[in-house]
Amino acid sequence: MTHLFEGHEKKLEIILRKPQEGLRCNLDQRWNRVVRASGADILSKISNSCMDAWLLSESGLFVWENRIRMITCGRTTLTASLPEIFRFVDRRNIDFLFYERKNMMYPHQQPYDFKDDAAFLQFYSPGSRYRIGPADSDHIHLFHSCRTRNLDGRDSTFQLLMSDIDPRLENIFSAQPVSSGCQTEKTSILKQLYPDMVTDSYFFSPFGYSLNAIHNDCYFTVHVTPQPQGSYASFETNIMETDYSSIGRKVISFFHPKKFSLILTTNMTPASLQSRPAATPLFPGYHIAEKVFCEFGSGFATTLVNQVKTPVEH
Repeated sequence: MTHLFEGHEKKLEIILRKPQEGLRCNLDQRWNRVVRASGADILSKISNSCMDAWLLSESGLFVWENRIRMITCGRTTLTASLPEIFRFVDRRNIDFLFYERKNMMYPHQQPYDFKDDAAFLQFYSPGSRYRIGPADSDHIHLFHSCRTRNLDGRDSTFQLLMSDIDPRLENIFSAQPVSSGCQTEKTSILKQLYPDMVTDSYFFSPFGYSLNAIHNDCYFTVHVTPQPQGSYASFETNIMETDYSSIGRKVISFFHPKKFSLILTTNMTPASLQSRPAATPLFPGYHIAEKVFCEFGSGFATTLVNQVKTPVEH
C-alpha cells in the first residue's frame, strides 16, 4: 500500500510557573533526545535572546526559558517526548500542560489515537480531555492540565489548518521544483508575512516544506504537505493581534484551500475577551460551517471556526 503522509499535526505545550535557567541549553543533547523520542529528527535551529526555534523532520520545536511548544506530524508519537522532558524539567514547576491533536486524515496509520495519548498524559499530569468541533467533520482533541488560572497579560495562539490546497503548489514545495525562480518568489511571500522576523526553512523530498520565523519572543511557523491525495498546510503564530483578518487573508489567498479550520486560543483576560470577536473573521469566498467556543478551568479558551469555500454559481 502506498504510504500517504499525515500532515495534520499534534502539539504539546508546557508553561512553567517560573523561568528555568538553562532550559534552552543543549550541550547535553537534551533536545535531541526529546525530539528523537517522538520519532522525529532535528534539522536546524535559529535563536535570539528570547527563544530557540528548531526545525524538525516533522514540524518544529520552540523553547523559551519558561515555555516549551513542540509540534509534530506524520506517524510521530509526540507524547513519548514527555518522559524525556521531565528528565530536566521539575514537574512541580509546571503550571500548564496542553496537548492538541487534529482529527487525522489517515487514522489507521497512526501508532496511537487521542484516547491513548490522553491516558498516557494523565499518568504524568492529571487533566481533562475535550473534543472541539463536530465528530463527523474537522475538529481538534485537547488535553488540558493546569495548577493555576492564567490571567496575566495576553497569551494568544492563532492557527489556520488548511485542507485541499491549490494543486499548483505541489511543484513549488518540491525538493526539485519546475522553476527555482518561481519557488523563490512564492516562498519569499511566506517569509515576508511578518517582515522583521528571522527565518529558517527546509524543502523535503519528494515534496513538503517547513518554515520557522522568530523575532523577540514571537514566532510563526508554516508547514506544507502538497501531496495530491490529502494536501494540507498549516500556519501558526503567537503574535497577538486585535484582528487577525489581515494575516489570515494573506495566508488563505496564498494556499487557496477548499476548507480550513481557524483556531484561536487565548487566556481569558479582559483584553483577550475584547478582541476575540474580531479575531475570528469570515474570509471572502468562504462560509462558516461550524463555530465552537470552549472555556477551560485553566483560564484559557479556544474558538474553532470551520470555513468552507463557497461554490461559484454559474
